[in-house]
Amino acid sequence: MKLWNIEPYKVSTGFGEIDAVVLGEEGRGRKRALVPITKINKINAQWVVRLSAEGTYTRGTYGTVYVLTEDREKIKIIDFGVGAYGDAGRVGSWNDFLVAIEETPVRFLMRPSGGPWKRKRYWLVFTDKVYTVKQEETSIFTEATGIDIPNLDLEEGMAPYEEAGILIDLYDLVV
Repeated sequence: MKLWNIEPYKVSTGFGEIDAVVLGEEGRGRKRALVPITKINKINAQWVVRLSAEGTYTRGTYGTVYVLTEDREKIKIIDFGVGAYGDAGRVGSWNDFLVAIEETPVRFLMRPSGGPWKRKRYWLVFTDKVYTVKQEETSIFTEATGIDIPNLDLEEGMAPYEEAGILIDLYDLVV
């Protein structure tokens, strides 16, 4: 098993101190999740990855992660958290996921909070390596690897692609 973007922290709990991955935040409009490293070490998968859609402080934006519908059966969401901006957590927010990838390739669309005018959306592709692919580079990536990434207008909303069955918001898989 390979790990990606996994940073364990020492966390004090009612049971003592543990090494864990912290997802999201604690507080109003937020959800904090702790995943013990001992639990992660028991997962039987090709990859265990943390996918955070944290971006830029911007009112009314929501950062999340999508997976291509055809890759849905290759992943399992272990846990998730929610982070937010502003004291009341109502300015903008983002989702933070811990995902087991059981089979590759898997393609995730990252939509960071802040809106496309501040934070570009991009693809993360997991094979035996991890690739970060800008939308304008998808045809070059496909030609070089043979892994297809759909040509989507990432500056527009994702709802038409969800309705067409191309993308699934990971949040919809956990609630």
